[in-house]
Amino acid sequence: MAHPHQGEEDRRPPPLGLRGLSRVAFQSRSPAPGGLPPLGLAGRGPLPSFSIGTAAFERVAAGPSTFPRRRVGLPRPSRPPAPNEAGSSNWATSIGGGSGSAGSARSSFVGFSLANGSGGISFGGGGGISFGGGGSESLGFTFSTGTGGNRREGSSHGGSTEGIGGNEGTIGYRGVGYNPNFDHADEYPPSQEHVQTQKEPLDLNVMSNKETRTQYRTDEKRHIYSEILARNGRGNRLKHGVSKAVALACECPRRIVQRVWQQAKNGGGITGVKNNRKLKSGRKKINLNIDALEAIPPRERTTLEQVAGHLNMSTTTVWRRLKMKEIRRITSELKPALTDANQRARLEYALMHLERCSITALGGINPTFRADMDVVHIDEKWFYRTRKTQNMYLSHREEAPNRECKNKNHIQKIMFLSAMARPRYDAQGNCVFDGKIGVWAYTEWVQAKKRSQNRLRGAWELKPADKVDREKSREYLVKYVLPAIKEKWPESDRWNTIYIQQDNAKTHIKPDDPLFLQEAARGGWDIRMIYQPPNSPDTNILDLGWFASIQAMFHRKMPKTLPEIVQKVNQSLAEYPHQRLNRIWLSHQACMREIIKRKGSIHYAVPHLKKKALERQGLLPVRLTIDREYVEQAIEYLNST
Repeated sequence: MAHPHQGEEDRRPPPLGLRGLSRVAFQSRSPAPGGLPPLGLAGRGPLPSFSIGTAAFERVAAGPSTFPRRRVGLPRPSRPPAPNEAGSSNWATSIGGGSGSAGSARSSFVGFSLANGSGGISFGGGGGISFGGGGSESLGFTFSTGTGGNRREGSSHGGSTEGIGGNEGTIGYRGVGYNPNFDHADEYPPSQEHVQTQKEPLDLNVMSNKETRTQYRTDEKRHIYSEILARNGRGNRLKHGVSKAVALACECPRRIVQRVWQQAKNGGGITGVKNNRKLKSGRKKINLNIDALEAIPPRERTTLEQVAGHLNMSTTTVWRRLKMKEIRRITSELKPALTDANQRARLEYALMHLERCSITALGGINPTFRADMDVVHIDEKWFYRTRKTQNMYLSHREEAPNRECKNKNHIQKIMFLSAMARPRYDAQGNCVFDGKIGVWAYTEWVQAKKRSQNRLRGAWELKPADKVDREKSREYLVKYVLPAIKEKWPESDRWNTIYIQQDNAKTHIKPDDPLFLQEAARGGWDIRMIYQPPNSPDTNILDLGWFASIQAMFHRKMPKTLPEIVQKVNQSLAEYPHQRLNRIWLSHQACMREIIKRKGSIHYAVPHLKKKALERQGLLPVRLTIDREYVEQAIEYLNST
């Protein structure tokens, strides 16, 4: 665009806003004679000042320039600013005093202007630096020196640049403050509206399971070959465009079409077109000789390394066979040694818990176990203050807690007497009796004989009982167990016989103990004492599962003193769910069923009945059944011995 002739009528350029700063020009600026100072902020006095406002524009003649021409990348905006984007005031600066003249020229342009004395920013004397020199349609950076005014080097209009002074593209602002993560980053100053980058999530499972090569079956390959013959005939060479047409029709790459054609040529027709991949490709599986494994003595296959050494295999291969369940790992439990009398007593005990009417019933009805709603099991158990080893789960920033004691072989402990019965439910499944009779600690309060840092001499403190003998057992039965049974027992069975089952420890009282019989019959109750079979912890629900369950709950509370042991045990008893106790009673029936099957033997695995799943479905039975043939064989065994 041609420059206007000097002497034309002054015209005011369109107002520039914050987005119009691409047209800034650094020139000297001074107010009109007799006029008002620029609007906005202005310094007062002779000190340097900063002002924001409007200015006039006067054309001056261009003088010679001694500086080389230089381009700087400030772009021209794509459109003039709207009235709501820029007002009548624009940015301008004025430093120092003076008229702001540059040589014989005089310019007061809208934008930034720096003036110092009468020469502005001079390079070699009295010159100035202007950004966008010409009119409102010029764009570019120019350097002017000497006595001349602004030197226009090129002009641009409508986003294009002409001459050597303008930009060669509209790539936008790339100076200080540029951030590609914001909208309108090419404008100056960039808006601070953050842009959320949308990235597609990566499915690692799809990436890891992706097949790198498609396998074509024999019928698929022969279908491709038939399509080739339909388009190409039986010539020796493929015609132009056949491969592409067949690939589009069969939805396969052209490479597959050409490979099928080559297989047919080399194989003598359609019989040579087939998938050569075998059913079992790759390295052959190392077979595990089960007979060789069984020939190894059990004491010499306690670790994977031992098994691998005897089978002449690697440990990893044996471990893979373990994961594939070709071999299995067991935990061999040490169980009591039973005599023939013990096995006979166990078998008689299990048969006594069958309903009499079900044993003699006809019509294919299997014998059924009693529900044992009238039995209370009692036993003793040591509860230690802490375990020697305790599993914990910590974060990577935590340190393992310090646990210490004076002697880990003499950890503080208290013996407890427990009494449990079977829970009862009404027709709607509501619990009417939880079966938890009680837990009592064998402790006593004594006075301290010496002074210590924890208590004074003569203070009362809790100590474990020195010994638990028959007298102590009788005392706890009469003082705690019998009153608890009479207090908690359901009123509907108030006049039925109640059996208390205990083991054969020497410290236990005999069933005909006079003091026990006297207290048991007090109030019209019929409570009797019975023994369980000798060396048979699986016939007592406390040893069968309740002690292990309550002890796990107890150790999670981590008591630190003897009184806390008693407190935490009672707290665990209160929190113990009655549903779990009911399931243990059902496991007791399953154990008696195994005793009958094995004719009194103790070497069997406790069967898993999936009781929790049955309970969720509302199908948990109250009593279990056993096949009649096992009962008949057991009775025949007892009669023959």
